[in-house]
Amino acid sequence: MFKKLIILVGAVLLFSQSGSAVFWGIIEAVPDTTISYVERYGVQEVTVGVTYKPAIYGWLPVYAEVSIEGAPSWLTVTPTPQILVLMPNRETTLKLTMAVKQHDIIAGTTGSVDVAIRGTLVTGALLRQIKEAKFSITVGYNPFTEIAISAVKPIERTAPDRELPFVINIYNYGNSRVVVDLTAEKEPGNWRYVISPSTVVIEPKQPGEETFPYATVTVTLTSPHGTAISYHNDWEDFAIRAKARSEAPYYQYKGGQWQRVTDEIDLVTKYETTAYFLAKNKGFYVPGFDAVILFLGIAVAGILIRKKK
Repeated sequence: MFKKLIILVGAVLLFSQSGSAVFWGIIEAVPDTTISYVERYGVQEVTVGVTYKPAIYGWLPVYAEVSIEGAPSWLTVTPTPQILVLMPNRETTLKLTMAVKQHDIIAGTTGSVDVAIRGTLVTGALLRQIKEAKFSITVGYNPFTEIAISAVKPIERTAPDRELPFVINIYNYGNSRVVVDLTAEKEPGNWRYVISPSTVVIEPKQPGEETFPYATVTVTLTSPHGTAISYHNDWEDFAIRAKARSEAPYYQYKGGQWQRVTDEIDLVTKYETTAYFLAKNKGFYVPGFDAVILFLGIAVAGILIRKKK
């Protein structure tokens, strides 16, 4: 009789609560960080500790499925494994791997990755409820810095004592606003040169744009000449170096937390490239030749005026 009473009480507890399922336990999930930053080329992992805690004593495991409920459109999130076997009160490790899949997103853009972990008893879940685990991770996009120099005409010809402009375009292939400084890596011998402007600011490519933004710079050379009548037929090569610095903050995981880094890092916060050019100086140079032409012009004009009179 006593055994029947225990069975009856257990049945009442199991099938009561206004027809709803009996609370059977809870799944807890704790990520090692709630903030993460991803690189343009690379993956970032977040480790999650997952534990099943029964409401009453239990020894049967739970099958738990990991569901990515929401993520930025530019991000791929992959749980490993996607199905967990959780033993009661024993922590299991879950890895979330995140990678950028759309590169025309500006550095500093953030989004939320929302994760749910839902469990089912191996004996079935009929009228037994296991509370799911939910958590969110804020993901930011770290800068990636890359530029390229394109010369309109890298080889030019001129005569002595003449200005020779070289027009170059500097393209921003990165994902952040960059400041680019231009200097002469190899000076053009005894040619004089001016870089204008020597510093440019280039915005990043916006989502949906078909071309990369660029800035135009002119390198003006002045060809050499002698102090007396002379003939020139020389080639001169020179090189212009462009150094880009990202204006977006960069974060690195150090000491168990994300910290802003101010160091210069290739392809991350800085990028350097060099363009090479060739100029030819060919022709005679006669000191004061321009003045001679001027005087001859004045003389010819005077003669013509006298004839008209």
